[in-house]
Amino acid sequence: MKHNFPRRMALGALSAGAVAGLVVMVPGAAYASVTTTTTTATAGSNATTQVSNPRCTPALFSQAQALVESGLSARVTQLNALASAAGNTANHLTTSDRQTLQNDITTVELPGIQALQPQVQQAATCAQLRPLARDMVYNFRVYVVMTPQTHLTVVMDDETYVEGVFVNLEPQIATAIANAQAAGKNVTAAQAAFADLKSQVTSAQGETAGQSATILAQTPSGYPGNWQVFLAARTNATNAHSDLHAAFADAQQIRTDLQ
Repeated sequence: MKHNFPRRMALGALSAGAVAGLVVMVPGAAYASVTTTTTTATAGSNATTQVSNPRCTPALFSQAQALVESGLSARVTQLNALASAAGNTANHLTTSDRQTLQNDITTVELPGIQALQPQVQQAATCAQLRPLARDMVYNFRVYVVMTPQTHLTVVMDDETYVEGVFVNLEPQIATAIANAQAAGKNVTAAQAAFADLKSQVTSAQGETAGQSATILAQTPSGYPGNWQVFLAARTNATNAHSDLHAAFADAQQIRTDLQ
């Protein structure tokens, strides 16, 4: 069993352009902190705004508009990739998890982002562009919620499937060891490996139990609070992967000992 965690956990290009005054700020890296609020002085008043660059001014409006259009296009590409991952029957997503992901991606997120594209193209002022840019980032969270949610659910369900394979094999392994022992073979090493195999599988089950449901319960509005949920799930998935790898090594050792 092999999972490419760097690929599954890559959170897309976590660098959506930040347009000042448009409030289009997202983490520049997977573990970056959320955007901080900075107080800046303006003529005659003190205004609290989020720092970003370039600013949306009449002179720079075209640049700002192009930046938002690029951000939307990138998100459409990412959502299509996530839909493909959720629909890939080569993985072992449960039927309900697959349906949940596909529904969230193709009937909520993707249409929502696509609906913003013509609005951004038709915008003629910063005042019109600003709320659209904010919607793009804050109402959909394509990179920091939908992406880890999709990839982690696939990984968790894949690992749960492999755990089930091991559990189903355990009676057969026990029988094989018993038969070898009855035939006069020294099965001490095989018995030790089998005990470790069962322990590793149990540990993996503990790491993955209930994780998919927890991951799928996260929503765009829950960010950044739910980022810790994804980080914890990634740790659990990585630990389960190590446990299952060790169980596989035990199975190989048992096969060698019984030959």
